Amino acid sequence: MAKLSSQQLTELGDNFLAFSQSVGNYRMENRSNLTKTQNLEIKNFHRTLLNYADDLYTTSAKLIMDDIQTSLETIKEVTSKTNDTFHKLKKVQKVLDIAASGVTLGAAIFSKNPQAISDAITELSDNWNG
Repeated sequence: MAKLSSQQLTELGDNFLAFSQSVGNYRMENRSNLTKTQNLEIKNFHRTLLNYADDLYTTSAKLIMDDIQTSLETIKEVTSKTNDTFHKLKKVQKVLDIAASGVTLGAAIFSKNPQAISDAITELSDNWNG
């Protein structure tokens, strides 16, 4: 297992920041169509994702992942898809599922549990593609 470099931590932070911004933008663009509960849930996901981005930028913790490059590429791919098309999603539940998967991934990364990280990346990718 390899350790993440500061550059890789910054890249993860960039991806979580972009992901959080997409979730926040979706909320703002669709606030008139969201229930109060959906609005609050998306707001909480947005805040949590933003906190993960901030923690990745500022933390000096050494994180461990299996196959770092593949994991980073998957995260980067999903983030790119999110940035390109998240606002076009019409099903609120899909938005909630994707945002929740992003939060799960952030928690897994900070748990430093390689299996949890791998499972969270798979879940995020599956929710996006499903």
